Amino acid sequence: MQTLVVYDISDDEIRLKVSETCKKFGLSRIQRSTFLGYLTSMRRKELGAALRRILGDSDGNVQIFVICKADLALREVIGKPFEDYAEEELLV
Repeated sequence: MQTLVVYDISDDEIRLKVSETCKKFGLSRIQRSTFLGYLTSMRRKELGAALRRILGDSDGNVQIFVICKADLALREVIGKPFEDYAEEELLV
């Protein structure tokens, strides 16, 4: 199933670690704080555990959604697709 990860984290270091972890799990950035990609149920659980460790007790919010193929097909993208920016640019 497709996995959508959305986060709102103000701490630059933690936000970067979350982003890097999503990439390591093979997810693609579709917006600045949003990643999407195919993960098995087991890999999704592993991702959730990794993100919980990273976030710890700090302020922030990470949400993981499972999206079926039929629902993803209904997605409408308005505007230009996201171009992956260098992580340094995201910290400015």
